[in-house]
Amino acid sequence: MSKVERDCLRVLRASASAHSIRLRATLTECRPWASVLFAGHRMNVAIAGDDDDRLDNWLIALPEIELAWRGHFVASAEVIERWARAAALELLVVEA
Repeated sequence: MSKVERDCLRVLRASASAHSIRLRATLTECRPWASVLFAGHRMNVAIAGDDDDRLDNWLIALPEIELAWRGHFVASAEVIERWARAAALELLVVEA
């Protein structure tokens, strides 16, 4: 697993923790992404939380939460599927 992949999972867990959720996050796919102006990765992440209501609230807020770390930021975060206490996410991580 690359540093950017590890950092992305760490930032997701930290954000969830700030919302009082213990989150398990697993990278399921990572592929390079680029536009004319930016480069980065599309990441699919499977997550599982300990509280369904708080997880719901965090997932609803996720597209507006600033997720950034040195040299990168999450430009978009989308819930692909949702199950009881779990979800599949697609993130666009851009190099800053």
